[in-house]
Amino acid sequence: MVVKCFILQNMYNLSDPRLEEEIADRRSFQMFLGLVSGDAIPDETTICRYRALFAQKGLDKKLFDSFSIQLREQGILLERGTLVDATIKQAQATPSCDRDKDATHTRKRNKSYYGYKGHIGVDLDSRVIHSTKFTPANVHDSPCFEELLSGEEEAVFGDKGYANKKRKNKLRAAGVYCGILDKGYRGRPLSCAQKRRNKKLSSVRNNVERPFAFLKRVLHYERCRYYDLPRNRFEFNMKALVYNIRCFISHKTALAWG
Repeated sequence: MVVKCFILQNMYNLSDPRLEEEIADRRSFQMFLGLVSGDAIPDETTICRYRALFAQKGLDKKLFDSFSIQLREQGILLERGTLVDATIKQAQATPSCDRDKDATHTRKRNKSYYGYKGHIGVDLDSRVIHSTKFTPANVHDSPCFEELLSGEEEAVFGDKGYANKKRKNKLRAAGVYCGILDKGYRGRPLSCAQKRRNKKLSSVRNNVERPFAFLKRVLHYERCRYYDLPRNRFEFNMKALVYNIRCFISHKTALAWG
């Protein structure tokens, strides 16, 4: 029941008090949770305590991975190719406030951000998120790259932030198509051929933006809700899980309609 509460909360972007109210008021929520007349309704304190416990034990990651296994068994998660990317999530606290000890600063396109980064590995065929990692904002994207791969890919795509000669050579030596964009350097700009290659690969790589767009626009996940890394990581993984549930339902619906 607690896990279902977390799913509802992240689907509808509800605070703990609002979730308690909606469960008490909505028959559809009660049916989803398996509650009948006279059953006790989870209160906001219980939900808050379970979240802290789940985050502390890393159960959010286990839940996410468990559903990924089901997607593999259903033949939805194919893992023939992976799209890798990261997004910056603004902290709930402000930089001048010392309430959040885990949030850090970073810069992107000459703009300063304070918060965290959510890293994802997305299945090329199904657009399902098959791997996640959540870090402070000052952690560079590149060191997280290998952790976001399934190890079964035939092709990998990523932006210039993951460009690394050693990494590219390693992928190619393993027989994996390297779709990481080329990066220009001072005194060594990109050639015309590299620019054409980047443009071609970008049309594929850009599909990794769809999960991020869903999290932001549909789930209203624009900034972090909590004041520490474990609970914010929990929220990120639950949002990713809800996205994958949506992918699962869409896939099953498409099959049903032929």
